Amino acid sequence: MVERLKMNFVSIDRIGDGRPSNLDDGHRDEHSDSLQTDQFSVVGASVRGKLHIRSETHNHRDDAFAGYFDGTWLVVAVADGAGSRDLSRYGAAYSVNAFCSSVMNLIHDENKVNLDDKDRLKAAVLQAFKNTRADLEQFSSQNKVKPEDLHCTLLGLMLNTVTGEAVVGQIGDGLILGLDDNREARPLVEPPNPGEVGVSYFLTQLNWENYLRVEPVNGKETSPILTYCLMTDGVADDCQYGPPEDILKRWANDIDREIRSSSITSLEDAAINLKTYLNTYQAQGSFDDRTLVIIYRKGNTAG
Repeated sequence: MVERLKMNFVSIDRIGDGRPSNLDDGHRDEHSDSLQTDQFSVVGASVRGKLHIRSETHNHRDDAFAGYFDGTWLVVAVADGAGSRDLSRYGAAYSVNAFCSSVMNLIHDENKVNLDDKDRLKAAVLQAFKNTRADLEQFSSQNKVKPEDLHCTLLGLMLNTVTGEAVVGQIGDGLILGLDDNREARPLVEPPNPGEVGVSYFLTQLNWENYLRVEPVNGKETSPILTYCLMTDGVADDCQYGPPEDILKRWANDIDREIRSSSITSLEDAAINLKTYLNTYQAQGSFDDRTLVIIYRKGNTAG
C-alpha cells in the first residue's frame, strides 16, 4: 500500500518494506507492493527462499525493497542481507529506505546539489550511497551492534520519469537491467565480482567504496528502455546463467509480457501475481530469498 510522506515540504509516495527504528521491529516473511506514476508502473515483491524456510536457526527473509516517488523523480532500491548475519534483514530494510530518502533529500535541497546534468546526477547517487553507509553505521551504534552484523548489498535506481535521465548504482551481487524496444536485455551497471561462488561485497564493509559502481544513463540512452528490473541474487542468478545462452533475454521478455498481461486488472493484482511467481517458480539450485522490482512504461510492450 502506498504511504504518503513529507520530506522537505514535498509529498513523497513510498512503497516497500518499512524502515526499522530498532532491532525489535518486524520484517515480514514476504511482501508485495505497487505504485503508479504518469509514465511508469512499479510492481515489487520479495519472498523467503527455500533455504531460510527450512532452516531452524535462520528462517528470516533477509531481502528488502523500497520505492519513493515525488511526482517526477522515482527512486527504487533493493538489498540482500548476508545470510551469515542473523540481523542482516534490518540492514537491508534500513538501507533501501535510507538510500531512497537520501536521494529525495538531495533532489529537493538546492543547497546540496544541482541536478542540471548527468555528472551532478551521478554525484547525487554517489552521495546517497555514502549517506546510507553513514546512517547505517549510526543505526548499528544506536542498537549496540557492529556494522558487519547488518551486512547487506544495495542496488539503486534514480529515474526522472519525465526526461528519462537516470543513474544506477550497485554494491554486491544482484542485477539492474533494462529491456528495450528491440526486446534486448542488458545490465545497466557492472559492479566488481569477487570471483568466488557464495561471496559478495557489502555496503557495511570497511572498504565498501572500492566495490561500488555508479553509472549515469542519459535520456537518449533510456528512451528505448521499456522496462527496468532491479533484483537480488536470488532472482539474478536464476535468470543470467544458461543454458540457453540467451536466458537473460528470454527471461526479461517473459516477465515483461506477464506483468503487462491484459488479464491483470490492477497493479495490486500484478504485485500479488509477482509474489506468487517468486514463491513458486522452479530453478535448479535456487534456494535464496527472491526480490524483484519491475518498472515499466505505460502503453508499451516488448513482447
